[in-house]
Amino acid sequence: MNIVAKTKRFADSVAFNLRVHGFADRKYLREVMLPATAEAEPSNVMLAGTRRYNTGYPKLFDQQTTAVWTLDFDPRAARFGNGHLHRTCDIREIDRVFSGIRFDVVHINGLLGFGINTDGDIKLMIEAVYRSLVPGGHMMLGWDADASPDPLENETILARFEHKEFGILPARHRVLGMEGHDHVFDWFRAAD
Repeated sequence: MNIVAKTKRFADSVAFNLRVHGFADRKYLREVMLPATAEAEPSNVMLAGTRRYNTGYPKLFDQQTTAVWTLDFDPRAARFGNGHLHRTCDIREIDRVFSGIRFDVVHINGLLGFGINTDGDIKLMIEAVYRSLVPGGHMMLGWDADASPDPLENETILARFEHKEFGILPARHRVLGMEGHDHVFDWFRAAD
């Protein structure tokens, strides 16, 4: 690839990331959801899905009280992860890859309908996340209403989790996401 093509590709990437950074769902994540999650002082948090526009998310937590882990299935995304706390893996294998760690919160945003697409995929992900949580731990699913079925209609999720608020955060919050579609944030607490 020549220098002109590389420069254009880089400029396009920066423009895309700036645009995404300004969306209402990303502002809610940065300004409300993640700070409220950090206030709970969880010991271990997993942020699943890593891209340039969310590289600052781990810094919203107190690094003295919370280990913020990141994962993404794409090896190229590792550079946007949280350094030595990043793993390249599939969310459906979180319990195996992080076998010695139990999470207080697993934050999954934008994977449903974008890699986790079938009922089988969702079942494998939910079972693995459930096994990776501390008893009573929390899972947050962020999903696009136009790209994924409602998690509240999924039997696997409802068998393992209770739809429940997290601190001051409501159990469900909708914002206008990319291209005018609703982006929904759902909190779930692992059933005992």
